[in-house]
Amino acid sequence: MEGQQLPPADIITEKLIKMKKYLEELEAIKPAEFNSYMQNLTTRYAVERLIQLIVDLALDVNNIILSQKGKPAASDYFSSFMDLADCRVLSPEFAAQIAPSTGLRNRLVHEYEEVDNEIVYKSIDKTIEMYNSYITEIKKLL
Repeated sequence: MEGQQLPPADIITEKLIKMKKYLEELEAIKPAEFNSYMQNLTTRYAVERLIQLIVDLALDVNNIILSQKGKPAASDYFSSFMDLADCRVLSPEFAAQIAPSTGLRNRLVHEYEEVDNEIVYKSIDKTIEMYNSYITEIKKLL
């Protein structure tokens, strides 16, 4: 089967499995306190990278779904969630909650500004919660 393309549902499933793995890793490495987070550079970098990977996977999944629905790829990460709400894949409320997580991802990747470690630390639990919910919602399509 080398060279054979997977059907979109299989690709989405693989990406959701990776996302779940990254969410579990994020949960496992999250320090209990902000001071512990600040004292461990390796943990800080791992948290930042895992958040980036999780959001990147969601964009991939979002664009696959949009393509399957005959819609163009989203113009940016934020819009990809809002576009899924327009297609009734995600509720508008949930899309509005999760879409801003893309801003943190962009700051981490592009270093638009100095990364605020407190914001990153505080986003860990919200990232885990929202993206686990995202996985649940997307699985309903498969």
